[in-house]
Amino acid sequence: MSDPRVFLAPDEHNAPLTRLLAPLFPRYRVLRALAGEPAHLRAPYRNLILSHDKRLLFLRNQKCACTQTTQFLYAYGNGGQTYAGNVHRANKGLYPARYHWETIKPVLESHSAFLFTFVRDPVARAVSAFRNFFLDQDNIARHKHLGPMQAHGFSAENSPERNFDVFLDYVAHTLAVDPVRCDTHWRLQVDNIALADLSFDLIGRVESFEADIARVFAAIGRPDFPPESLLKQRHNRSRPSDFAATPAQKARIATIFASDYEAFGY
Repeated sequence: MSDPRVFLAPDEHNAPLTRLLAPLFPRYRVLRALAGEPAHLRAPYRNLILSHDKRLLFLRNQKCACTQTTQFLYAYGNGGQTYAGNVHRANKGLYPARYHWETIKPVLESHSAFLFTFVRDPVARAVSAFRNFFLDQDNIARHKHLGPMQAHGFSAENSPERNFDVFLDYVAHTLAVDPVRCDTHWRLQVDNIALADLSFDLIGRVESFEADIARVFAAIGRPDFPPESLLKQRHNRSRPSDFAATPAQKARIATIFASDYEAFGY
């Protein structure tokens, strides 16, 4: 099912370009390999990151401290130094599935690494995604959603409150059209982390991030990591803003993301 008023992630796994380039480039080789996995697991599998020593396996859940956590994993494998650019493209001292699925797959299947992820209050996550894409305009994928959002009533002339209403309409519409190919920044968290299919050692919360990331490293015998100097660093933070969801918008979010509220106890 398709609808021009929503943007869905393209299915590149069996595309002609993927088949052509798979023998030459790891990114396309991984896409080709994931074509053999169930459709609802392809995005979660591609969001896995394995630490350099293969003891930690992290599943990125967008808008849930995934940049901060990936930076810590990068620093863990690179002498305590964080990555200067987009850490989600880093490929040194860790194994991102987008390049190394063949390395991660046996680790995942054997559960030989500590598997963890983070979740977040759905209101805070929805507000964060809206701000990132449509207030701060910082996300590189914003242009893919701008036309469909305008079709739903988005306009620079609107107040942020009105545009957030439009955003929630757009999110609900996209999830109704295709919950699997919905943008992962507002896809259901239960689907982002494949909750029904994976057995996590820890599902941490953004609201208790420092305590939970300490539990992750303590579980592999590294209670000294991350050091205080790393914990003080903040990556991919939204710009200061007084924008907040109204009570009516919070009620709408509770409906749209009911599965997340039920699964994670928010």
